[in-house]
Amino acid sequence: MQLNKQTDYAIRVLIYLATAPRSKLCTIAQMASALNISPNNLAKIVNRFAADGLITTLRGRNGGMMLNSETLNFRMGDLVASFESDTELAHCEQPGCVLAMQCRWRQILADSLQHMLEHMNQYRLRDLLHDTDWLEQVLQIAPLPSGDSLT
Repeated sequence: MQLNKQTDYAIRVLIYLATAPRSKLCTIAQMASALNISPNNLAKIVNRFAADGLITTLRGRNGGMMLNSETLNFRMGDLVASFESDTELAHCEQPGCVLAMQCRWRQILADSLQHMLEHMNQYRLRDLLHDTDWLEQVLQIAPLPSGDSLT
């Protein structure tokens, strides 16, 4: 199985937001620059995450987004499954396979996919953040100066 670009980008967005200081609002422009992803693609993902309650967004001149703290416990298999619309690994009907009626291969692939998602679900977003200093450097996320906060 190969993840589609949207799924890959969604995981990158969550890692970016999880790496940012909790009190810092991030913008699509910042993420686009750091992740090398078009703002249009990011906007679609951000809107979806906001609708699903994974992030909080604030509109306006000083707006942006931040990760909701409970999102750190989001299961990675659930994330992948939600972004992958076509999870069937073999398309036996396209073109019609003469073996489809008795072939067990399709079920083996379906079981394998299910096991893969179950394996991914053993990991949470927080498990991808093992080296936050490195992530901050690579993603160009500056820590907040002492005493700065959104409150």
